[in-house]
Amino acid sequence: MRCLLVVALLGALALTARAGGGGGGDDPTIKLENVHDLTPDNFDKIVNGAKHVLVEFYAPWCGHCKRMVPEYKRLGELVAADPKLKNRVVVAKVNADAHRSIGDKFDVRGFPTIKFFPAGKPATKDTVQDYNQARTATAFLDYLKEKLAADTGFARVEALDGLAKKFVEAAADAKAKVVAETEAAVAKLEGEAKANGALYVTFMKKAVEKGAEYLGKEKARLEKMLSGGSVSAAKADEMSRKTSVLGAFAAEDEE
Repeated sequence: MRCLLVVALLGALALTARAGGGGGGDDPTIKLENVHDLTPDNFDKIVNGAKHVLVEFYAPWCGHCKRMVPEYKRLGELVAADPKLKNRVVVAKVNADAHRSIGDKFDVRGFPTIKFFPAGKPATKDTVQDYNQARTATAFLDYLKEKLAADTGFARVEALDGLAKKFVEAAADAKAKVVAETEAAVAKLEGEAKANGALYVTFMKKAVEKGAEYLGKEKARLEKMLSGGSVSAAKADEMSRKTSVLGAFAAEDEE
């Protein structure tokens, strides 16, 4: 009788382990907090160029995909906890066995396949980038941070960059007119573009008040503080946005 009880207990423990302790464990299809599940219905809405997106293309039966579940879950948690990353990066996964049309569109030939879709560009075979590094939360995180560091123009608004240049080149008595023109353009924007556009106006007004040299000095000051690493993550995100916008006012050889 005792032997039967022991066997039953071991069997129950084995089932629990395979199920990941009731939390889905190694099942790639399970819903992970802070990780978007992509389908043909929402793919274009999420991978739309507004943010950088890291996507895992998986198959439910794939052993490597199963082993990667806890790492991807941890990545979602790390990104969500970092204001700078959370506002600019999306972590996502797609069952490319069930939704083969998505995998085929981006030449997915094996599982898991990890691809990076950069912000500011359409999701096509020509713009998507293959991720070929380690499949751990730390490696994924380092990769995303490198991509963000290289994207210095992330807060720029293309429709306003010309006005920034026009402001810099305008005579002192003509700058107020450019400010008004920029305010009118920002009023037509929406969402994040509108918030970033407001920074263009703020910097223009401060430059009128403090002099043309203000723009370059402010950019240098913010960059120095960021490189010092002593500011909080939330503050770093705010400062990074400001330095990004200030880049629109810099001469082309200074960017």
